[in-house]
Amino acid sequence: MLSTLRIRHIGVIDDALLEFGPGFTALTGETGAGKTMIVTGLTMLLGGRLDRGRTRGSSTVDGTLALAGHGELADAMDELGAEEEDGEVLVVRRLTRDGRSRAQIGGVPVPIGTLARLVGTAVTVHGQSDQQRLRDHDAQREALDRFGAAEIEPLLERHRTVWRERTALTERLAELDALLAERERRGTVLTEALERLEQADPQAGEDDALRAEIERLGNAEELRGAAGQAALALVGDDDGPAAGSLLDIAGEALARAARTDGTLVPLTERLDALRIELSDIAGELSSYADGIDASPGRIEEANERLHELTVLVRDLGALLPGQDGPAEDVTTLLETSRTAAQELDRFEGAEEERGTVAARLEQLETELDAAAEELTAARTEAAGALSGAVQEELRHLEMPDAEIRVDVTGRAHRSHGRDEVAILLAPHPGADHLPVAQAASGGELSRVMLALEVALASSRSDRTAAPVFVFDEIDAGIGGRAALAVGQRLARLARHAQVIVVTHLPQVAAHASTHLQIVKTSQDGATSSTVETLDRPGRIRELARMLAGDDASDVALAHAEELLDEAGRTQR
Repeated sequence: MLSTLRIRHIGVIDDALLEFGPGFTALTGETGAGKTMIVTGLTMLLGGRLDRGRTRGSSTVDGTLALAGHGELADAMDELGAEEEDGEVLVVRRLTRDGRSRAQIGGVPVPIGTLARLVGTAVTVHGQSDQQRLRDHDAQREALDRFGAAEIEPLLERHRTVWRERTALTERLAELDALLAERERRGTVLTEALERLEQADPQAGEDDALRAEIERLGNAEELRGAAGQAALALVGDDDGPAAGSLLDIAGEALARAARTDGTLVPLTERLDALRIELSDIAGELSSYADGIDASPGRIEEANERLHELTVLVRDLGALLPGQDGPAEDVTTLLETSRTAAQELDRFEGAEEERGTVAARLEQLETELDAAAEELTAARTEAAGALSGAVQEELRHLEMPDAEIRVDVTGRAHRSHGRDEVAILLAPHPGADHLPVAQAASGGELSRVMLALEVALASSRSDRTAAPVFVFDEIDAGIGGRAALAVGQRLARLARHAQVIVVTHLPQVAAHASTHLQIVKTSQDGATSSTVETLDRPGRIRELARMLAGDDASDVALAHAEELLDEAGRTQR
Protein backbone atom coordinates (compact mmCIF):
# COMPACT_ATOMS: atom_id res chain seq x y z
CA MET A 1 0.00 0.00 0.00
CA LEU A 2 1.11 3.53 -0.81
CA SER A 3 0.39 5.65 2.25
CA THR A 4 1.61 9.09 1.21
CA LEU A 5 3.14 10.86 -1.73
CA ARG A 6 4.81 14.25 -1.56
CA ILE A 7 5.66 16.10 -4.77
CA ARG A 8 7.80 19.22 -4.91
CA HIS A 9 8.62 21.40 -7.92
CA ILE A 10 7.18 19.33 -10.74
CA GLY A 11 5.27 21.30 -13.36
CA VAL A 12 2.63 23.49 -11.71
CA ILE A 13 2.91 21.62 -8.41
CA ASP A 14 5.08 23.52 -5.97
CA ASP A 15 4.56 21.37 -2.87
CA ALA A 16 1.74 18.86 -2.49
CA LEU A 17 1.16 16.08 0.03
CA LEU A 18 -1.25 13.28 -0.95
CA GLU A 19 -2.58 10.86 1.68
CA PHE A 20 -4.09 7.79 0.08
CA GLY A 21 -6.70 5.50 1.50
CA PRO A 22 -6.40 1.69 1.47
CA GLY A 23 -9.09 1.16 -1.18
CA PHE A 24 -10.08 3.38 -4.10
CA THR A 25 -8.63 6.90 -4.29
CA ALA A 26 -9.81 9.29 -7.01
CA LEU A 27 -7.77 12.29 -8.16
CA THR A 28 -9.74 15.03 -9.90
CA GLY A 29 -9.30 18.68 -10.83
CA GLU A 30 -9.73 21.22 -13.55
CA THR A 31 -7.87 20.88 -16.83
CA GLY A 32 -4.31 22.09 -16.36
CA ALA A 33 -4.45 21.75 -12.58
CA GLY A 34 -1.67 19.16 -12.61
CA LYS A 35 -3.40 15.78 -12.39
CA THR A 36 -0.89 14.30 -14.80
CA MET A 37 1.93 15.55 -12.59
CA ILE A 38 0.70 13.22 -9.85
CA VAL A 39 1.16 10.23 -12.13
CA THR A 40 4.48 11.68 -13.28
CA GLY A 41 5.62 11.79 -9.66
CA LEU A 42 4.57 8.19 -9.12
CA THR A 43 6.39 7.19 -12.28
CA MET A 44 9.53 8.85 -10.92
CA LEU A 45 9.35 6.52 -7.91
CA LEU A 46 9.47 3.66 -10.42
CA GLY A 47 12.67 5.01 -11.98
CA GLY A 48 10.97 6.90 -14.81
CA ARG A 49 12.39 10.00 -16.42
CA LEU A 50 11.13 13.55 -16.01
CA ASP A 51 10.93 16.03 -18.85
CA ARG A 52 13.44 18.76 -18.03
CA GLY A 53 10.83 21.35 -18.95
CA ARG A 54 8.83 20.25 -15.91
CA THR A 55 11.79 20.58 -13.54
CA ARG A 56 12.22 23.74 -11.54
CA GLY A 57 15.74 23.64 -10.14
CA SER A 58 15.36 20.41 -8.22
CA SER A 59 12.32 18.14 -8.32
CA THR A 60 11.65 15.70 -5.48
CA VAL A 61 9.18 12.90 -4.91
CA ASP A 62 8.84 11.15 -1.54
CA GLY A 63 6.64 8.08 -1.21
CA THR A 64 5.80 6.02 1.88
CA LEU A 65 5.22 2.34 1.11
CA ALA A 66 3.94 -0.36 3.44
CA LEU A 67 6.19 -3.44 3.43
CA ALA A 68 3.55 -5.99 4.45
CA GLY A 69 3.22 -8.72 1.86
CA HIS A 70 5.94 -7.41 -0.46
CA GLY A 71 8.65 -9.99 0.21
CA GLU A 72 11.18 -8.85 -2.39
CA LEU A 73 11.10 -5.26 -1.15
CA ALA A 74 11.32 -6.36 2.50
CA ASP A 75 14.25 -8.72 1.79
CA ALA A 76 16.06 -5.97 -0.11
CA MET A 77 15.65 -3.68 2.91
CA ASP A 78 17.65 -6.14 5.02
CA GLU A 79 20.35 -6.49 2.37
CA LEU A 80 20.65 -2.75 1.90
CA GLY A 81 20.63 -1.97 5.62
CA ALA A 82 17.73 0.40 4.95
CA GLU A 83 15.53 1.76 7.72
CA GLU A 84 11.82 1.27 8.18
CA GLU A 85 9.35 2.79 10.59
CA ASP A 86 6.16 1.09 11.70
CA GLY A 87 6.38 -1.35 8.80
CA GLU A 88 6.77 1.40 6.19
CA VAL A 89 9.70 2.61 4.11
CA LEU A 90 10.37 6.07 2.70
CA VAL A 91 11.35 6.12 -0.97
CA VAL A 92 12.92 9.33 -2.31
CA ARG A 93 13.74 10.38 -5.88
CA ARG A 94 15.40 13.69 -6.78
CA LEU A 95 16.12 15.14 -10.21
CA THR A 96 17.86 18.35 -11.17
CA ARG A 97 17.42 20.45 -14.31
CA ASP A 98 20.88 19.41 -15.50
CA GLY A 99 19.75 15.77 -15.52
CA ARG A 100 21.37 14.47 -12.33
CA SER A 101 19.28 11.91 -10.50
CA ARG A 102 19.45 10.47 -6.98
CA ALA A 103 17.35 7.78 -5.30
CA GLN A 104 17.09 6.44 -1.76
CA ILE A 105 15.21 3.59 -0.14
CA GLY A 106 14.99 3.78 3.62
CA GLY A 107 17.77 6.38 3.74
CA VAL A 108 20.19 4.26 1.66
CA PRO A 109 21.27 5.51 -1.80
CA VAL A 110 20.43 3.03 -4.57
CA PRO A 111 20.87 2.95 -8.36
CA ILE A 112 17.82 3.99 -10.38
CA GLY A 113 17.54 0.46 -11.79
CA THR A 114 17.33 -0.97 -8.27
CA LEU A 115 14.67 1.58 -7.37
CA ALA A 116 12.62 0.64 -10.42
CA ARG A 117 12.91 -3.09 -9.74
CA LEU A 118 12.05 -2.98 -6.04
CA VAL A 119 9.30 -0.36 -6.04
CA GLY A 120 7.92 -1.95 -9.20
CA THR A 121 7.09 -5.09 -7.17
CA ALA A 122 4.63 -3.02 -5.16
CA VAL A 123 3.31 -0.37 -7.57
CA THR A 124 1.96 -0.77 -11.10
CA VAL A 125 1.23 2.33 -13.16
CA HIS A 126 -1.21 1.98 -16.06
CA GLY A 127 -1.44 4.78 -18.58
CA GLN A 128 -2.71 5.14 -22.10
CA SER A 129 0.69 4.16 -23.45
CA ASP A 130 1.80 1.90 -20.61
CA GLN A 131 -0.16 -1.36 -21.04
CA GLN A 132 2.84 -3.66 -20.77
CA ARG A 133 0.77 -6.40 -19.19
CA LEU A 134 -1.16 -6.64 -22.45
CA ARG A 135 1.93 -6.69 -24.67
CA ASP A 136 4.55 -8.92 -23.06
CA HIS A 137 4.03 -12.68 -23.43
CA ASP A 138 6.00 -13.49 -20.28
CA ALA A 139 3.92 -11.02 -18.28
CA GLN A 140 0.74 -12.56 -19.70
CA ARG A 141 1.92 -16.07 -18.78
CA GLU A 142 2.72 -14.91 -15.25
CA ALA A 143 -0.73 -13.29 -15.02
CA LEU A 144 -2.38 -16.54 -16.10
CA ASP A 145 -0.29 -18.49 -13.56
CA ARG A 146 -1.44 -16.16 -10.78
CA PHE A 147 -5.05 -16.49 -11.89
CA GLY A 148 -4.90 -20.29 -11.72
CA ALA A 149 -2.38 -20.43 -8.87
CA ALA A 150 -4.20 -23.12 -6.88
CA GLU A 151 -3.77 -25.65 -9.68
CA ILE A 152 -0.80 -24.21 -11.56
CA GLU A 153 1.60 -23.27 -8.78
CA PRO A 154 2.26 -26.85 -7.49
CA LEU A 155 2.76 -28.08 -11.06
CA LEU A 156 5.01 -25.14 -11.87
CA GLU A 157 7.14 -25.76 -8.76
CA ARG A 158 7.44 -29.45 -9.64
CA HIS A 159 8.46 -28.56 -13.20
CA ARG A 160 11.07 -26.10 -11.95
CA THR A 161 12.41 -28.68 -9.48
CA VAL A 162 12.87 -31.24 -12.26
CA TRP A 163 14.32 -28.54 -14.53
CA ARG A 164 16.87 -27.55 -11.90
CA GLU A 165 17.90 -31.17 -11.34
CA ARG A 166 18.20 -31.75 -15.08
CA THR A 167 20.29 -28.59 -15.47
CA ALA A 168 22.61 -29.64 -12.64
CA LEU A 169 23.00 -33.18 -14.00
CA THR A 170 23.59 -31.90 -17.53
CA GLU A 171 26.44 -29.80 -16.19
CA ARG A 172 27.75 -32.79 -14.21
CA LEU A 173 27.60 -34.98 -17.31
CA ALA A 174 29.73 -32.45 -19.19
CA GLU A 175 32.22 -32.46 -16.29
CA LEU A 176 32.37 -36.27 -16.32
CA ASP A 177 32.87 -36.35 -20.09
CA ALA A 178 35.74 -33.91 -19.73
CA LEU A 179 37.14 -36.01 -16.88
CA LEU A 180 36.96 -39.21 -18.90
CA ALA A 181 38.61 -37.50 -21.85
CA GLU A 182 41.35 -36.36 -19.50
CA ARG A 183 41.64 -39.88 -18.16
CA GLU A 184 42.39 -41.12 -21.67
CA ARG A 185 45.05 -38.49 -22.01
CA ARG A 186 46.52 -38.43 -18.49
CA GLY A 187 45.39 -41.55 -16.72
CA THR A 188 47.83 -44.02 -18.31
CA VAL A 189 50.74 -41.60 -17.97
CA LEU A 190 50.01 -40.98 -14.30
CA THR A 191 49.54 -44.68 -13.55
CA GLU A 192 52.83 -45.65 -15.20
CA ALA A 193 54.63 -42.82 -13.43
CA LEU A 194 53.32 -43.88 -10.02
CA GLU A 195 54.17 -47.54 -10.70
CA ARG A 196 57.74 -46.58 -11.63
CA LEU A 197 57.97 -44.47 -8.49
CA GLU A 198 56.72 -47.37 -6.39
CA GLN A 199 59.31 -49.73 -7.89
CA ALA A 200 62.17 -47.31 -7.19
CA ASP A 201 60.81 -46.72 -3.66
CA PRO A 202 62.73 -43.49 -2.99
CA GLN A 203 62.71 -42.03 0.50
CA ALA A 204 62.31 -38.39 1.36
CA GLY A 205 65.74 -36.68 1.32
CA GLU A 206 67.46 -39.85 0.06
CA ASP A 207 69.23 -38.09 -2.83
CA ASP A 208 70.67 -35.44 -0.52
CA ALA A 209 71.80 -38.14 1.92
CA LEU A 210 73.51 -40.05 -0.91
CA ARG A 211 75.38 -36.96 -2.07
CA ALA A 212 76.64 -36.41 1.49
CA GLU A 213 77.68 -40.08 1.77
CA ILE A 214 79.52 -40.02 -1.54
CA GLU A 215 81.36 -36.90 -0.47
CA ARG A 216 82.33 -38.60 2.80
CA LEU A 217 83.44 -41.86 1.16
CA GLY A 218 85.56 -39.97 -1.37
CA ASN A 219 87.55 -38.42 1.51
CA ALA A 220 87.60 -41.53 3.75
CA GLU A 221 91.37 -41.70 4.25
CA GLU A 222 91.66 -38.06 5.18
CA LEU A 223 88.70 -38.28 7.56
CA ARG A 224 89.99 -41.48 9.15
CA GLY A 225 93.43 -39.93 9.70
CA ALA A 226 91.98 -36.77 11.26
CA ALA A 227 89.75 -38.76 13.63
CA GLY A 228 92.65 -41.04 14.66
CA GLN A 229 94.99 -38.12 15.27
CA ALA A 230 92.39 -36.35 17.39
CA ALA A 231 91.76 -39.50 19.45
CA LEU A 232 95.47 -39.99 19.98
CA ALA A 233 95.84 -36.40 21.19
CA LEU A 234 93.09 -36.98 23.74
CA VAL A 235 94.15 -40.35 25.21
CA GLY A 236 97.69 -40.73 23.86
CA ASP A 237 99.76 -43.94 23.67
CA ASP A 238 102.86 -45.33 25.30
CA ASP A 239 105.20 -43.07 23.27
CA GLY A 240 104.05 -39.62 24.42
CA PRO A 241 101.84 -37.48 26.65
CA ALA A 242 98.18 -36.77 25.87
CA ALA A 243 95.36 -34.62 27.21
CA GLY A 244 93.95 -37.57 29.13
CA SER A 245 97.24 -38.23 30.95
CA LEU A 246 97.57 -34.58 31.89
CA LEU A 247 93.99 -34.60 33.24
CA ASP A 248 94.85 -37.68 35.33
CA ILE A 249 97.82 -35.85 36.87
CA ALA A 250 95.70 -32.76 37.54
CA GLY A 251 92.96 -34.87 39.11
CA GLU A 252 95.30 -36.73 41.47
CA ALA A 253 96.96 -33.47 42.61
CA LEU A 254 93.62 -31.76 43.21
CA ALA A 255 92.25 -34.78 45.12
CA ARG A 256 95.18 -34.65 47.57
CA ALA A 257 94.65 -30.93 48.12
CA ALA A 258 90.92 -31.43 48.63
CA ARG A 259 91.60 -33.74 51.57
CA THR A 260 93.13 -30.71 53.29
CA ASP A 261 90.70 -28.02 51.97
CA GLY A 262 87.11 -29.17 51.40
CA THR A 263 86.31 -26.16 49.23
CA LEU A 264 88.21 -27.86 46.39
CA VAL A 265 85.87 -30.87 46.31
CA PRO A 266 83.46 -29.33 43.70
CA LEU A 267 86.40 -28.60 41.41
CA THR A 268 87.62 -32.17 41.83
CA GLU A 269 84.18 -33.47 40.79
CA ARG A 270 84.07 -31.23 37.72
CA LEU A 271 87.56 -32.41 36.73
CA ASP A 272 86.49 -36.06 37.06
CA ALA A 273 83.49 -35.36 34.80
CA LEU A 274 85.77 -33.73 32.24
CA ARG A 275 88.04 -36.79 32.24
CA ILE A 276 85.03 -39.04 31.57
CA GLU A 277 83.71 -36.78 28.74
CA LEU A 278 87.20 -36.71 27.15
CA SER A 279 87.38 -40.49 27.26
CA ASP A 280 83.92 -40.77 25.59
CA ILE A 281 84.90 -38.34 22.82
CA ALA A 282 88.08 -40.29 22.16
CA GLY A 283 86.07 -43.53 21.96
CA GLU A 284 83.59 -42.06 19.47
CA LEU A 285 86.42 -40.70 17.33
CA SER A 286 88.02 -44.15 17.21
CA SER A 287 84.69 -45.74 16.26
CA TYR A 288 84.17 -43.11 13.53
CA ALA A 289 87.65 -43.82 12.11
CA ASP A 290 87.07 -47.56 12.17
CA GLY A 291 83.58 -47.21 10.63
CA ILE A 292 84.48 -45.26 7.49
CA ASP A 293 84.04 -47.58 4.54
CA ALA A 294 86.53 -46.62 1.87
CA SER A 295 85.74 -49.58 -0.31
CA PRO A 296 85.21 -48.71 -4.01
CA GLY A 297 82.17 -51.00 -4.03
CA ARG A 298 80.17 -48.82 -1.64
CA ILE A 299 81.01 -45.62 -3.51
CA GLU A 300 79.94 -47.21 -6.81
CA GLU A 301 76.73 -48.48 -5.24
CA ALA A 302 75.88 -45.01 -3.84
CA ASN A 303 76.62 -43.35 -7.18
CA GLU A 304 74.38 -45.81 -9.03
CA ARG A 305 71.50 -45.19 -6.62
CA LEU A 306 71.94 -41.42 -6.88
CA HIS A 307 71.91 -41.67 -10.68
CA GLU A 308 68.74 -43.76 -10.54
CA LEU A 309 67.04 -41.14 -8.36
CA THR A 310 68.28 -38.26 -10.52
CA VAL A 311 66.85 -39.88 -13.66
CA LEU A 312 63.60 -40.57 -11.80
CA VAL A 313 63.25 -36.91 -10.78
CA ARG A 314 64.11 -35.79 -14.31
CA ASP A 315 61.63 -38.12 -16.02
CA LEU A 316 58.73 -37.89 -13.58
CA GLY A 317 59.23 -34.33 -12.37
CA ALA A 318 57.57 -32.91 -15.49
CA LEU A 319 54.81 -35.56 -15.51
CA LEU A 320 53.84 -34.93 -11.89
CA PRO A 321 54.15 -31.15 -11.60
CA GLY A 322 53.48 -29.57 -8.26
CA GLN A 323 51.94 -26.19 -7.53
CA ASP A 324 55.27 -24.44 -8.09
CA GLY A 325 56.31 -26.31 -11.23
CA PRO A 326 58.13 -29.61 -11.98
CA ALA A 327 59.76 -31.46 -9.08
CA GLU A 328 63.50 -30.86 -8.64
CA ASP A 329 64.38 -33.42 -5.95
CA VAL A 330 63.10 -36.67 -4.48
CA THR A 331 61.28 -35.03 -1.58
CA THR A 332 59.31 -32.71 -3.90
CA LEU A 333 58.63 -35.62 -6.27
CA LEU A 334 57.11 -37.67 -3.45
CA GLU A 335 54.92 -34.73 -2.45
CA THR A 336 53.63 -34.20 -5.99
CA SER A 337 53.05 -37.93 -6.39
CA ARG A 338 50.39 -37.67 -3.69
CA THR A 339 48.64 -35.02 -5.81
CA ALA A 340 48.85 -37.32 -8.82
CA ALA A 341 47.34 -40.13 -6.79
CA GLN A 342 44.45 -37.86 -5.83
CA GLU A 343 44.03 -36.95 -9.49
CA LEU A 344 43.82 -40.64 -10.36
CA ASP A 345 41.24 -41.08 -7.61
CA ARG A 346 39.06 -38.57 -9.47
CA PHE A 347 39.14 -40.82 -12.48
CA GLU A 348 38.10 -43.84 -10.44
CA GLY A 349 34.36 -44.31 -10.64
CA ALA A 350 33.90 -41.53 -13.22
CA GLU A 351 32.68 -43.93 -15.88
CA GLU A 352 30.27 -45.61 -13.48
CA GLU A 353 28.99 -42.22 -12.29
CA ARG A 354 28.54 -41.10 -15.87
CA GLY A 355 26.35 -44.10 -16.56
CA THR A 356 24.25 -43.29 -13.48
CA VAL A 357 23.95 -39.62 -14.43
CA ALA A 358 23.05 -40.41 -18.04
CA ALA A 359 20.37 -42.86 -16.91
CA ARG A 360 18.91 -40.31 -14.48
CA LEU A 361 18.94 -37.65 -17.19
CA GLU A 362 16.99 -39.92 -19.50
CA GLN A 363 14.50 -40.48 -16.70
CA LEU A 364 14.32 -36.73 -16.02
CA GLU A 365 13.52 -36.00 -19.65
CA THR A 366 10.47 -38.22 -19.30
CA GLU A 367 9.53 -36.58 -16.01
CA LEU A 368 10.06 -33.11 -17.47
CA ASP A 369 7.86 -33.89 -20.48
CA ALA A 370 5.15 -35.19 -18.17
CA ALA A 371 5.43 -32.14 -15.91
CA ALA A 372 5.29 -29.79 -18.90
CA GLU A 373 2.23 -31.57 -20.29
CA GLU A 374 0.42 -31.31 -16.95
CA LEU A 375 1.40 -27.64 -16.73
CA THR A 376 0.12 -27.00 -20.24
CA ALA A 377 -3.16 -28.75 -19.42
CA ALA A 378 -3.60 -26.70 -16.25
CA ARG A 379 -2.78 -23.47 -18.05
CA THR A 380 -5.15 -24.31 -20.87
CA GLU A 381 -7.96 -24.89 -18.39
CA ALA A 382 -7.09 -21.69 -16.50
CA ALA A 383 -6.96 -19.81 -19.81
CA GLY A 384 -10.55 -20.78 -20.49
CA ALA A 385 -11.59 -19.64 -17.01
CA LEU A 386 -9.65 -16.37 -17.36
CA SER A 387 -11.19 -15.73 -20.76
CA GLY A 388 -14.62 -16.22 -19.26
CA ALA A 389 -13.86 -13.99 -16.26
CA VAL A 390 -12.50 -11.17 -18.44
CA GLN A 391 -15.39 -11.62 -20.85
CA GLU A 392 -17.83 -11.17 -17.96
CA GLU A 393 -16.01 -8.06 -16.80
CA LEU A 394 -16.14 -6.63 -20.32
CA ARG A 395 -19.87 -7.18 -20.35
CA HIS A 396 -20.11 -5.05 -17.22
CA LEU A 397 -17.83 -2.49 -18.87
CA GLU A 398 -20.20 -1.97 -21.81
CA MET A 399 -18.24 -4.13 -24.24
CA PRO A 400 -20.71 -7.03 -24.58
CA ASP A 401 -19.81 -7.80 -28.19
CA ALA A 402 -16.07 -7.99 -27.62
CA GLU A 403 -14.60 -11.46 -27.36
CA ILE A 404 -11.48 -12.27 -25.35
CA ARG A 405 -9.43 -15.40 -25.95
CA VAL A 406 -6.41 -16.53 -23.93
CA ASP A 407 -4.28 -18.81 -26.10
CA VAL A 408 -1.72 -21.26 -24.75
CA THR A 409 0.69 -22.36 -27.48
CA GLY A 410 3.95 -24.27 -27.55
CA ARG A 411 7.42 -22.77 -27.63
CA ALA A 412 10.98 -23.74 -26.69
CA HIS A 413 11.21 -25.52 -23.33
CA ARG A 414 12.24 -23.26 -20.46
CA SER A 415 12.25 -23.45 -16.66
CA HIS A 416 8.58 -22.41 -16.50
CA GLY A 417 7.44 -24.91 -19.11
CA ARG A 418 7.00 -24.79 -22.85
CA ASP A 419 3.96 -22.54 -23.04
CA GLU A 420 3.51 -19.11 -24.55
CA VAL A 421 0.43 -17.21 -23.45
CA ALA A 422 -1.26 -14.54 -25.56
CA ILE A 423 -4.35 -12.51 -24.70
CA LEU A 424 -6.29 -11.88 -27.92
CA LEU A 425 -9.27 -9.65 -28.61
CA ALA A 426 -11.96 -9.56 -31.27
CA PRO A 427 -13.53 -6.12 -30.58
CA HIS A 428 -16.74 -6.90 -32.47
CA PRO A 429 -18.46 -9.91 -34.05
CA GLY A 430 -16.71 -11.14 -37.18
CA ALA A 431 -13.38 -9.49 -36.34
CA ASP A 432 -10.20 -11.54 -36.15
CA HIS A 433 -8.67 -12.24 -32.76
CA LEU A 434 -5.53 -10.13 -32.51
CA PRO A 435 -3.18 -9.20 -29.67
CA VAL A 436 -5.09 -6.83 -27.42
CA ALA A 437 -2.66 -3.96 -27.89
CA GLN A 438 -3.32 -4.10 -31.66
CA ALA A 439 -7.03 -4.86 -31.69
CA ALA A 440 -8.34 -2.35 -29.14
CA SER A 441 -8.80 1.38 -29.38
CA GLY A 442 -7.54 3.63 -26.56
CA GLY A 443 -10.75 3.46 -24.53
CA GLU A 444 -11.21 -0.23 -25.23
CA LEU A 445 -7.64 -0.98 -24.28
CA SER A 446 -8.16 0.71 -20.92
CA ARG A 447 -11.30 -1.29 -20.24
CA VAL A 448 -9.71 -4.60 -21.31
CA MET A 449 -6.80 -3.89 -19.02
CA LEU A 450 -9.20 -3.05 -16.18
CA ALA A 451 -11.24 -6.19 -16.83
CA LEU A 452 -8.06 -8.26 -16.70
CA GLU A 453 -6.91 -6.64 -13.45
CA VAL A 454 -10.30 -7.15 -11.81
CA ALA A 455 -10.40 -10.81 -12.89
CA LEU A 456 -6.86 -11.40 -11.64
CA ALA A 457 -7.40 -9.56 -8.35
CA SER A 458 -10.63 -11.46 -7.68
CA SER A 459 -8.73 -14.75 -7.95
CA ARG A 460 -6.06 -13.79 -5.44
CA SER A 461 -5.96 -15.79 -2.22
CA ASP A 462 -3.25 -13.68 -0.57
CA ARG A 463 -4.75 -10.37 0.50
CA THR A 464 -1.70 -9.22 2.50
CA ALA A 465 0.38 -8.50 -0.60
CA ALA A 466 -2.29 -6.36 -2.24
CA PRO A 467 -0.66 -4.47 -5.11
CA VAL A 468 -1.00 -0.76 -5.81
CA PHE A 469 -2.59 0.06 -9.16
CA VAL A 470 -2.34 3.57 -10.55
CA PHE A 471 -4.61 4.34 -13.52
CA ASP A 472 -4.02 7.47 -15.55
CA GLU A 473 -7.10 8.55 -17.54
CA ILE A 474 -8.43 4.99 -17.71
CA ASP A 475 -11.82 6.47 -18.59
CA ALA A 476 -10.52 8.35 -21.63
CA GLY A 477 -12.80 7.98 -24.63
CA ILE A 478 -15.81 6.70 -22.68
CA GLY A 479 -18.82 8.20 -20.96
CA GLY A 480 -22.37 7.54 -19.88
CA ARG A 481 -23.12 3.95 -18.87
CA ALA A 482 -19.58 2.81 -19.72
CA ALA A 483 -18.16 5.41 -17.36
CA LEU A 484 -20.47 4.26 -14.57
CA ALA A 485 -19.46 0.65 -15.24
CA VAL A 486 -15.76 1.57 -15.07
CA GLY A 487 -16.31 3.21 -11.70
CA GLN A 488 -18.09 0.11 -10.38
CA ARG A 489 -15.35 -2.25 -11.60
CA LEU A 490 -12.63 -0.03 -10.13
CA ALA A 491 -14.45 -0.18 -6.81
CA ARG A 492 -14.56 -3.94 -7.12
CA LEU A 493 -10.83 -4.08 -7.88
CA ALA A 494 -10.23 -1.94 -4.78
CA ARG A 495 -11.58 -4.76 -2.61
CA HIS A 496 -8.41 -6.70 -3.41
CA ALA A 497 -5.86 -3.95 -4.08
CA GLN A 498 -5.16 -0.29 -3.57
CA VAL A 499 -6.45 1.66 -6.57
CA ILE A 500 -5.42 5.22 -7.40
CA VAL A 501 -7.22 6.76 -10.39
CA VAL A 502 -6.74 10.06 -12.19
CA THR A 503 -10.17 10.75 -13.74
CA HIS A 504 -12.25 13.46 -15.31
CA LEU A 505 -15.53 11.54 -15.05
CA PRO A 506 -17.83 12.08 -12.04
CA GLN A 507 -19.30 8.58 -12.53
CA VAL A 508 -15.83 7.14 -11.76
CA ALA A 509 -14.88 9.54 -8.97
CA ALA A 510 -18.16 8.93 -7.14
CA HIS A 511 -17.17 5.32 -6.45
CA ALA A 512 -13.94 6.27 -4.64
CA SER A 513 -13.57 5.86 -0.89
CA THR A 514 -10.99 8.70 -0.82
CA HIS A 515 -11.31 11.74 -3.05
CA LEU A 516 -8.36 14.10 -3.62
CA GLN A 517 -8.80 17.32 -5.57
CA ILE A 518 -5.93 19.07 -7.33
CA VAL A 519 -6.63 22.79 -6.87
CA LYS A 520 -5.07 25.36 -9.20
CA THR A 521 -4.41 28.93 -8.07
CA SER A 522 -2.95 31.94 -9.86
CA GLN A 523 -1.10 34.80 -8.24
CA ASP A 524 1.06 37.51 -9.79
CA GLY A 525 0.89 35.78 -13.15
CA ALA A 526 2.18 32.46 -11.75
CA THR A 527 0.10 29.28 -11.53
CA SER A 528 0.58 26.64 -8.88
CA SER A 529 -1.41 23.68 -7.60
CA THR A 530 -2.03 21.99 -4.28
CA VAL A 531 -3.95 18.88 -3.23
CA GLU A 532 -6.92 18.79 -0.88
CA THR A 533 -8.66 15.80 0.69
CA LEU A 534 -12.40 16.28 0.23
CA ASP A 535 -15.09 15.58 2.79
CA ARG A 536 -18.64 14.71 1.69
CA PRO A 537 -19.75 18.34 1.03
CA GLY A 538 -16.51 18.97 -0.82
CA ARG A 539 -17.00 15.83 -2.91
CA ILE A 540 -20.52 16.90 -3.84
CA ARG A 541 -19.28 20.31 -4.99
CA GLU A 542 -16.43 18.73 -7.02
CA LEU A 543 -18.76 16.19 -8.62
CA ALA A 544 -21.16 19.02 -9.47
CA ARG A 545 -18.31 20.89 -11.16
CA MET A 546 -17.37 17.78 -13.10
CA LEU A 547 -21.02 17.23 -14.11
CA ALA A 548 -22.00 20.74 -15.13
CA GLY A 549 -18.92 22.92 -14.87
CA ASP A 550 -20.58 24.78 -11.98
CA ASP A 551 -20.25 23.79 -8.33
CA ALA A 552 -22.96 26.27 -7.28
CA SER A 553 -25.81 25.01 -9.46
CA ASP A 554 -28.59 23.51 -7.33
CA VAL A 555 -29.43 21.05 -10.08
CA ALA A 556 -25.81 20.00 -10.45
CA LEU A 557 -25.38 19.68 -6.68
CA ALA A 558 -28.51 17.54 -6.40
CA HIS A 559 -27.33 15.35 -9.26
CA ALA A 560 -23.89 15.05 -7.67
CA GLU A 561 -25.33 14.02 -4.32
CA GLU A 562 -27.57 11.47 -5.99
CA LEU A 563 -24.60 10.09 -7.93
CA LEU A 564 -22.52 9.81 -4.76
CA ASP A 565 -25.31 8.07 -2.84
CA GLU A 566 -26.01 5.66 -5.69
CA ALA A 567 -22.31 4.75 -5.90
CA GLY A 568 -22.28 4.08 -2.17
CA ARG A 569 -25.27 1.74 -2.47
CA THR A 570 -23.74 -0.30 -5.29
CA GLN A 571 -20.62 -0.91 -3.18
CA ARG A 572 -22.46 -2.42 -0.25
